[in-house]
Amino acid sequence: MAGLLLGTAVVPASSTPEPGKTGGNDGWVLSTTDTSKNYSPTFVGNGYLAARVPAAGHGYSSTPIVTQSQLAGFYGAPWSGAEERASLPSWTTLGFGGSGSGGVYGIGSWSCGFNQLCPAAYGKISGGAFVENSHPGGIVGGYLAGLNTGGPTVGGTGVVPIRDAPAGKATLAIRYSNGSGDPQTIHLGVNGTLQQLTVPSTGSWDDWAVMTVPVTLTAGDNTLEITVKEGDTARVNVDYLAAYPDGSQSPTEIAPRTVGTTSKYRQSLDLRTGVLSTSFDWTSPAGDTTSFAYEVNANRAEGHLGTVTVRAVPHWSGTATVVDEFDGRGLHRASTTDPQVDGKNAALSQTVVTDGKLATAGLNSVLRVNDKAVPTKSMDVPDGSAAQRAVFPVRAGRTYRITKYVGIASSVDTDRSLKDATPQQAAASTAARAAETGYQQLLARNNKEWSRLWQSSISIPGDSAMTAQIHASMFYLLASMRPGVTWSTSPGGLSSDGYSGHVFWDMETWMYPALLAQYPDIANGANTYRQKLLSAAEANAAKLSTPSQPIKGAKFAWESALTGKETAPDPWGTYEIHINSDIALAQWQYYQASGDTAWLRDKAWPVLKGIADYWATRAVPNSSGGYDINDVMGPDEYNYPVDNSATTNAGAQASLRIAIRAAQLVGRTADPAWKKVADGLKIPVDTKNNIHPEFDGYDGRTVKQADVTLLQYPWAVPMSPSLAQNDLDYYKERTDPGGPSMTDAIAAINGAALGSPGCQVYDYLRNSADPYQAAPFNQWYETRNGGAFNFTTGQGGYLQEFLYGFTGMRWGTNVITIDPFLPPQLPGVNITGVKWHGRTFDVTVGRQTTKLTLRSGKSLPVRVGSGDVREVKSGTPLNVPTRHPAGDATQCDS
Repeated sequence: MAGLLLGTAVVPASSTPEPGKTGGNDGWVLSTTDTSKNYSPTFVGNGYLAARVPAAGHGYSSTPIVTQSQLAGFYGAPWSGAEERASLPSWTTLGFGGSGSGGVYGIGSWSCGFNQLCPAAYGKISGGAFVENSHPGGIVGGYLAGLNTGGPTVGGTGVVPIRDAPAGKATLAIRYSNGSGDPQTIHLGVNGTLQQLTVPSTGSWDDWAVMTVPVTLTAGDNTLEITVKEGDTARVNVDYLAAYPDGSQSPTEIAPRTVGTTSKYRQSLDLRTGVLSTSFDWTSPAGDTTSFAYEVNANRAEGHLGTVTVRAVPHWSGTATVVDEFDGRGLHRASTTDPQVDGKNAALSQTVVTDGKLATAGLNSVLRVNDKAVPTKSMDVPDGSAAQRAVFPVRAGRTYRITKYVGIASSVDTDRSLKDATPQQAAASTAARAAETGYQQLLARNNKEWSRLWQSSISIPGDSAMTAQIHASMFYLLASMRPGVTWSTSPGGLSSDGYSGHVFWDMETWMYPALLAQYPDIANGANTYRQKLLSAAEANAAKLSTPSQPIKGAKFAWESALTGKETAPDPWGTYEIHINSDIALAQWQYYQASGDTAWLRDKAWPVLKGIADYWATRAVPNSSGGYDINDVMGPDEYNYPVDNSATTNAGAQASLRIAIRAAQLVGRTADPAWKKVADGLKIPVDTKNNIHPEFDGYDGRTVKQADVTLLQYPWAVPMSPSLAQNDLDYYKERTDPGGPSMTDAIAAINGAALGSPGCQVYDYLRNSADPYQAAPFNQWYETRNGGAFNFTTGQGGYLQEFLYGFTGMRWGTNVITIDPFLPPQLPGVNITGVKWHGRTFDVTVGRQTTKLTLRSGKSLPVRVGSGDVREVKSGTPLNVPTRHPAGDATQCDS
């Protein structure tokens, strides 16, 4: 992973149940009844659009994680000029409630009681300020930030309404962080009257302090604000405000985010259908109670459609209000224009333009109540938002189904003709067509498509908890990619704009192989993404060419976005060049898995040739007659620049040999320099310690993550078993335990191939998942201490342990290989729906025997370990012995 963390840092709350313990269901439904602790909100997606949905069951929230709505390929260029993925307004907001003082659930102005702690993140934030949670210690996670971004954000404001205050003198407490090292100034407003405050330093941005200010309040409602005026320095984060009686102790009660109270709460994610359900009873501040059951879905059968539906049962009679909103608080790196409401047809529309005007999206929502249009009116909402409101009579005890059908399209869509309709026209057509079809039929189509996908699955017999971890990991990958959408995806998938939505090696090395085995049509979108950006990669290489070292071919960006230009800052964009090899291997693996020579010739060959030309000119002759690749950063980003990174050289060597082989297959001529450089590249071995040193001069220092261990898998560098085991053992002791979550996955796959003794493989399996899991929806953190979330990179590595580790499965151009291995702690591994050369087959790894069953297609050539090739025919499964670790593998550390 890139050393520069551009995503939101969060801290793991708790892990999911241990493997071997049942999760109470069949491994498909993840649920919670308490979101007050150990809760991270999940996201729903269909590979084109996605939304993270808060505990409320709909809408926007800033805590404990900012909920965002993402769209594939939707990039902007903020003031820095670098391409970064933009977030849409939250399209999931759908409120229902009475028209009186009780208000509408999840909608309306939040307020805080006198003598309560009032989180600044819950207030009204405007003027360029924003909610952030990258530093720990906030009482609700998020806090008011952005008051100084490269300079004071004049006009940046957070407003906190206070209710039920007595008239007279009071004390106002402000909890803040100021890690600048110097006092900072901001302005405090009380009912519109401003005063400048000087805020002392707290030492670091992870430290918080409280300052108190005497204030005078009026009886009832008051307004407090933190704002930046001309002359303020404003390098301050604000956690909470609290107004309380003069002379009293500061309060300890935190004001709730949702107005009113809830009971009988349950939220569930059904991985089989991608539907997030939230049910509860809500009692409004006026005392009226309504039973709610929300469902949010990004439709898998219709990529441009999202739906939000709520079954509301009011336990009161009167006039109800429904609010359908695009909530601008979720907007990031973009702005909105042209909000429109068609009241007769209950349609709401809005246009979103990314910063720098790189892309445009159309949003259109059609509202229906019990499948009928109810006239709507526009609402006065903050800038960036758009909303429509319907009012109608309700009777106690009756059920009302309110549904919003949301169509979304963009100017950079790859799954539709951009000539046929503008984004707004396409979005409106999708929403209107969906409303005419109806929710139940659309849901049935969605469920059918997910059911088709889940014909390929991975499970652990008798262990629903681990099975749920596996299912969730694959679900989040599938939620972030789909056929026809060729924008690849980032280390957070479509869950957020973490890492700015940039595409790294994470896709080709970690996520892609997990998809390729069972979903090659989806995985191939990552290859298409690189193919369409080849010209940009060629331009990147040309910029590096000098008279003394002319560089040819293509250099793909370490961080890629909309155009393929390098978006990574130094040092990563300059030195971390192994991504070229990761891309070449992925292109070749698709050919191995598909056998599609026409695709290899027409699509992949130009990429493979460009990468081979790059490596042949990037390598330099050395004094011993071979070649070196100098001044690089390998996957270990702690040490750079280095010469002859073992993994970088191994990848370059493999890329050159892949290009030579591809040239033979498609009738092209391989440059003789490719073979010469490949044969001469140095992959050194320390013969004294019988290990591969990470780079020239490596002295045993700490490394960030899997690096040398990648030589075994996926690079298949020839080496003796003793050398391979020594690499595992040596680098295990030297890898930072605080690094990202993928390292142990590679070690588990390597250990399974080697038959590593004792508990090694099982411990690697446990360590690759357990420390990174987030309750209650089996999402992943990047590291044990937080980092990017949801970290689909780690999930991809975890899935590969089952697909390639315990099966020993490897792709070949004319044959597949299996060499199964199972630790005694696992009862088995069941894998269905693996694809190869038009065949579909299943693999069942049992304690003693592994069975391969051909489900469809011609007979399947299978090599068992390093033995002979066997032909597997439909109806006649292949049974082979399952290997086990040597020694005592029953008492493990984890």
